[in-house]
Amino acid sequence: MTLPRLLPVCLIGALGMLMGGGCQSVVPPGSEHDESTIYLSPLPVVAEPEQARPTRAEFPMKRIGGLVVVQANDAGGPWNFLIDTGSSATLVSPEFAIRRRSRRANPDPGTVWLRDAAGIAIPVESVFLDKVDFGPAHFRDVRALVFDCSVISDHLGIRIDGVLGFNLFANARLTLDYPGRRIVMSAMNDEAPLRGNVLPFTTQNGVPFVEATLGDQSLLALIDSGSDGSLNLDPAGLDLRFAVPPRRGTMIGTLHGNHRQILGRLSDPLQLGEFRIEQPIIDLSGQLTALGGEILHHFEITFDQSTNEVAFYRPEGAAAIPSPAKMSSGVSFSKVRAYWRITAVAPESPAAQARFQEGDLVIRINGEAVEGWDLNRFNELIESGGLVDYTFLQGRDEVTKSAEAFALVP
Repeated sequence: MTLPRLLPVCLIGALGMLMGGGCQSVVPPGSEHDESTIYLSPLPVVAEPEQARPTRAEFPMKRIGGLVVVQANDAGGPWNFLIDTGSSATLVSPEFAIRRRSRRANPDPGTVWLRDAAGIAIPVESVFLDKVDFGPAHFRDVRALVFDCSVISDHLGIRIDGVLGFNLFANARLTLDYPGRRIVMSAMNDEAPLRGNVLPFTTQNGVPFVEATLGDQSLLALIDSGSDGSLNLDPAGLDLRFAVPPRRGTMIGTLHGNHRQILGRLSDPLQLGEFRIEQPIIDLSGQLTALGGEILHHFEITFDQSTNEVAFYRPEGAAAIPSPAKMSSGVSFSKVRAYWRITAVAPESPAAQARFQEGDLVIRINGEAVEGWDLNRFNELIESGGLVDYTFLQGRDEVTKSAEAFALVP
């Protein structure tokens, strides 16, 4: 999620427990390098004198929760990047910045302030990168902020070297094919027609918004691949009818700092072009209205910024999309390699009944060190339901308590 572009300040929160959207930086008007450019190296041609169409570069997509990761085989790589269409800025780790920093003079202020999920503002460096390579796809003169991604890496259980914002693809077509688990980048003059339901999108503060309807009410929603939630909804001005009333969940970090989830299930469907999400689960925590990974993962999504169009495509073609129950452990964590610290406990959950408390340190899950549990594996455990054993470190002692995974929103 993004904030109005008022100050040269960027806010970043952590993904899931950590990162709830993107961030922004101010780009001085008239800069010689206001936008990154993409060019595509020619692929080998066999028995043809020349290529008949622009080169397209395809890459495997790693899905971690509802988030999208692409790997760049750049110098010293491979490097793992989150693609966050809810962010206008690109962040890179200090290690990557050292390898790709351009010698070109940077017209931006040398320091930009970032505020993390705990609300702490830290100074980070604004840099130019000479290029970022994804196989035959190369992005030149990339404007980026240098950010320590270790907190994000610890949460996801995979090393993350940066976050690619929507502005990076201003001169390229970008396809996020969730069902096919692939990412496609192509030049802007790609003549391949968009497939599926093609909708106009508007760009506000460097990120894409699309019009949707909730029952008979219109709303403008951010397309946010950097959120692993469902529908974050600002309820102001909306008449909402609930199939499952809202209830408090665990803590989630966003650009605005930590906030407590308020989750419920609507009676009315969410209509996105010809597609209909039945009784969507929503988060009413007061954040910007946005479509997160739990909705986006149903689609192949292509952004064409030359026409300001976005295409939603489903291989199976079904227009009606069900919303399954929202399973939960009842606790949220901040993570380091050796332990997970509980940051919140959902009221009236099995974890609350077992007297889990904020600040408790979990060192093992089902008898295995937390180091062995990445986000996907832990999510799969919770989705399967049943009893989960948590081993806590209390002083020098270890205490094991059990709590059942449950449907936070049936």
